[in-house]
Amino acid sequence: MKRAIPWLVTAALLIAAWLVALITPDDSASAEPFVVPVTIGEQAAGRDFSVTVHDVTIADAVSAANGWSAEGTWLVVELDAEANLDQFGMSFKGATLVIDDQSFRASERVPSFLSTQLVTGVSQSGALAFELPEEARTSTGVLQLSAKEDTRADSVAELEIDLGALTPVADAEVRETDWTHP
Repeated sequence: MKRAIPWLVTAALLIAAWLVALITPDDSASAEPFVVPVTIGEQAAGRDFSVTVHDVTIADAVSAANGWSAEGTWLVVELDAEANLDQFGMSFKGATLVIDDQSFRASERVPSFLSTQLVTGVSQSGALAFELPEEARTSTGVLQLSAKEDTRADSVAELEIDLGALTPVADAEVRETDWTHP
């Protein structure tokens, strides 16, 4: 029996080491973003910004107050956002819609909330527009919002959107970014 004890201890230690290796995150885990779930109408707070998505619309065309317009398949997201920590150099730069393995960045062709300077404690309202392929109308996507394009080890607000459940409209207006009026 005394000879079996070292073998049992060795086996137990090997099993423990194997279990530790299984649950240990890989090297890239330290750079993963911190996901903050978003629900329409509810404020989601990340490390350096807070965001509230008010409405999501799919449209056959979009237009802006400056006269700009375009046809196609467009997803328009109306939202409020504010800085939480520091307003100096704090812009709203990360806006991506991920459908399957494709990423669509918010359009820079239309004047929108993209790159808006955020202010601490004072919300700004606006909209983002995503130009999508026609086949995306029946897909489910994840809207990812962040203060920076590089989201490594930072907050990312995520909203799952079932585009097939949205009622399409003929034209959606991308409203100008402005201060929120409570």
